Amino acid sequence: MAKKKKSRVPPPPRTSQGPQRRAAGPQRRVESGGPRRLNIWFVVIGVAIVIAVAGIGIATFRGGGAEASGPDGSCVRATFPPMGRQHIAKLSKGFEYNSFPPTSGPHYPPGPKAPVVWNVYDSPLDEVAVVHNLEHGGVVIQYGSDVPASVVQQIVQWYQPSPNGLVIAPLPDDVHAPRPADASKKIYLTAWTHEMTCPTFDEGAFSSFRDDYRGPTGDAPEKFPLSELTPGRQ
Repeated sequence: MAKKKKSRVPPPPRTSQGPQRRAAGPQRRVESGGPRRLNIWFVVIGVAIVIAVAGIGIATFRGGGAEASGPDGSCVRATFPPMGRQHIAKLSKGFEYNSFPPTSGPHYPPGPKAPVVWNVYDSPLDEVAVVHNLEHGGVVIQYGSDVPASVVQQIVQWYQPSPNGLVIAPLPDDVHAPRPADASKKIYLTAWTHEMTCPTFDEGAFSSFRDDYRGPTGDAPEKFPLSELTPGRQ
């Protein structure tokens, strides 16, 4: 009987019973300057902008943030923190306002002394009384002793067509605030917590300051209507 030939077909491969490892696909290369780094830079720049804006706002509120005004930028505006508006018979010894001339703070109560009559004056006024005018929404223009008479006349002419809520007078020698060295050559416009300093008369700057802060449009705590702030009245 003939012998059977052995099959030469190899047996099928044995499969492993353990966990299979997946072949790793192509790896993505992460660039050092990718989106993550850009996002960090955006955050840094944003924080810097916020700090800068906040710094400007604080400086302005403290009176350090002055801004030019008028056609040639010769007038300079500044804003100061309010110092309250308490009524006093006399300032305490050593007290100083936070601006020159004062733009807010303690002042005489209503009566013969204050507020001063709305008008043009040839003599200096008591600053403690004038602050009461600012509280009612007034704008006060005071000029140093070295300002030429011709410039003072220009200020008076500017005042005449719209005099309500305005006081014009020379600067007093005794102001309870640090006095700038060149104060005698300057013109000072004040409203409640606001001031503008000019080296000479500037119609555009004067009118802009007046319109921004006089009467109900300003920041005065007592917003009297302009019809009650007429020349000859307190």
